[in-house]
Amino acid sequence: MVDHLGIREELGEAEIIETWAAVAGAEINGVTDSAWLKGNVLFVKMSSPTWRHHLHMNRTTWKDRLNLELGRKAIVEIVFR
Repeated sequence: MVDHLGIREELGEAEIIETWAAVAGAEINGVTDSAWLKGNVLFVKMSSPTWRHHLHMNRTTWKDRLNLELGRKAIVEIVFR
């Protein structure tokens, strides 16, 4: 049914964004304005420059944690804006 409706990609994107929110936790979600995918890159818009810098410095660790939680290599990069 999912393939028939052509929504598999949208469901996959929603899963990744929901998983990011769960991995990031309440404190980071509190300073996150939005998150979206473009291909295999997750973009996260932050309202705090301090948090943006901290997360950017540790983006490889965050990417690895997210992919581990997803059970596959879905994300190749995370960009914090």
